Amino acid sequence: MSQHSLLVQALLASAALAAPATAGDRLLVAGYGGVVLEADTDVGVFEPFGPSSWGPIEAMATDGRRIYTGGDTGGIEVHDLATGELKSSFWPELGPIRELAAAGGKVFVGTPQGLVAAFRYDGTALGARQVPADVRALLVHRRSLFVGTAGGAIYRAPLTGGEFELFSSSGLAEIRDMSAVNGELVIADASGAVARLSLETGAVTGGFGVDPTRSMTSLRSTLLFYYDEDGSGLITQRDAHTGESLPGGGFQSTIWVEVMLVVPGRESLRPGSVAPPRR
Repeated sequence: MSQHSLLVQALLASAALAAPATAGDRLLVAGYGGVVLEADTDVGVFEPFGPSSWGPIEAMATDGRRIYTGGDTGGIEVHDLATGELKSSFWPELGPIRELAAAGGKVFVGTPQGLVAAFRYDGTALGARQVPADVRALLVHRRSLFVGTAGGAIYRAPLTGGEFELFSSSGLAEIRDMSAVNGELVIADASGAVARLSLETGAVTGGFGVDPTRSMTSLRSTLLFYYDEDGSGLITQRDAHTGESLPGGGFQSTIWVEVMLVVPGRESLRPGSVAPPRR
């Protein structure tokens, strides 16, 4: 394919990013069709990440080596992060899966009954902990696991075990997603309200409003949003501190996005290399 053809393809598939991205970062998106797509954040052209899932995908997480996906079937598929190859699958027997987080070869599954269960990447059960509310979002940040609940409260517990303790009452409701950016925990709810919390104290440090949000993730110091009931596949990019929309910044997916995340590029995941930490 000629350089001119590649340029045209890129322009049609994606708007150029307004803010610089880390070289080689990839944006992964998934949805009801059971397909995971990936795009280099410097180019923005979406391509298949791996083989299609057996059902809708409504949750996705990475531990730095693997991608975990889950949905209505109640099963979890495990893909190699570097190649996209399907490595294994297992059934936690917790019902439809809506929330996942992962770290260190472990995947955490949250349920509407307030249960957070942990599994090894091979499906071995590692135990479960209770949260006093419906689990609506999960996030691993360093050595902690954060849980966003239906009433807007945020709980935190060590990754290695121990009880969940109240971290913050954010004032939001029906939390949809959480992300760690620049020392802050950013939370988005279904109404489009976004709150910023200190990752040290849990105190609310700011916030802004966007359209009702279905999924959110972070790319360096910016946030990516996919809006509820949009259907266009457009992923917008906003300043993580002010919420201001970045002119011309975003991605055009070819699917209705249920969940998305940013992962290291394939080059950084070759044998002998060290994967950079998730921002």
